[in-house]
Amino acid sequence: MKTTVIDINTFKKDSSFYGELPLVLTVKSFELQEIRKRYLASKHNKNNRTGSVERRAVALGGVSSVTIKNGKILNEKVICELKEPRGIAANKTTFSVSSENLVYLIDSRLRRLEHPWFSYIHTVDFSSDNKQLVVSSSGLDCLFVFDLETLELTQEWFAWENGFNKGKDPKTGEEIILTRNSNEKGSNIKLIDNPKEQVLPTAMRAAFINSVVFDGNNTDKLLASFFHEGAIFNIDLSSGVATKLVDGLKNPHGGKRIGDAILATSTGTGNVILQNQNERLEFDFSNLPGKPEELGDFEWLQNTVYYKGIYITIDSNRTSFVVFSPEQKLVDIIPYNNNWAVQDLVVTQLNDDISEKLKSLNEQD
Repeated sequence: MKTTVIDINTFKKDSSFYGELPLVLTVKSFELQEIRKRYLASKHNKNNRTGSVERRAVALGGVSSVTIKNGKILNEKVICELKEPRGIAANKTTFSVSSENLVYLIDSRLRRLEHPWFSYIHTVDFSSDNKQLVVSSSGLDCLFVFDLETLELTQEWFAWENGFNKGKDPKTGEEIILTRNSNEKGSNIKLIDNPKEQVLPTAMRAAFINSVVFDGNNTDKLLASFFHEGAIFNIDLSSGVATKLVDGLKNPHGGKRIGDAILATSTGTGNVILQNQNERLEFDFSNLPGKPEELGDFEWLQNTVYYKGIYITIDSNRTSFVVFSPEQKLVDIIPYNNNWAVQDLVVTQLNDDISEKLKSLNEQD
């Protein structure tokens, strides 16, 4: 396969090619500087895995909205505050957001979705027919599909039972086997049999499934990014088989189909990847200006969203949205609040009813 690396800093700077972009964001914390300190410290982990070695206290974040126009942020607003919101999805009628270990669904109703194995939820995604919802429970290496109308669980997948059960003790670097089966025995077994009370720090997880979306129109197949594996997998829910599609990534996020290509964000290397069967394009962000000097060569692209021919990347180190067009070779860098740890975004305009229901969540949490 041919690989082409494209320095995005060579693109022409322009603030007019993308028009007006209304964005709704999940901000997992309003203390970005503390998160940076933890990630920099995690580079010294004995198991060579990025991420916390102890489960930290849950931070307070929120759902925010901004509008990007002519290279500037307009109408910045925090709609509500929640415990570590990460996953976000929107279709024509329904908005969904996760908050640590639960999911909110908002349309004409406000519903709350819970499950005993929900932990450190990272993404939610609607199926193309708007009948299913998939949730990635990243804290316990599993995912779940629900009927959107009844909220009935229809399918589930546990990494530990499908070839990904090897974690590492973040303090010693020794291998551990993760399981929810009490019959498994061994000195290196770590049994999770009370998921509501037991937690796994980032560095101890086996796969750390960062993101999951439906793969096209088939609700039996999913695209998932595995943080520790550094790869995008296709998961066949009918067989349980996970097939690697894109590899060579570092701490990836995203993973979705754009035409015949797969879009992924190689977070730790600062690359956005577009890969099909014949070619791999790597859009390199490392030469862009605006990164604090103390971060050195450390890159952190949180995620990338495709919207009507353009790509919007959350660059956490430069606290900026990077909007670019590979076809036009145009780019714009729009700084946002430098205390916001922006996790994900959707391009949408919330109606008043959904906004009011979101505001009410402040009182519930």
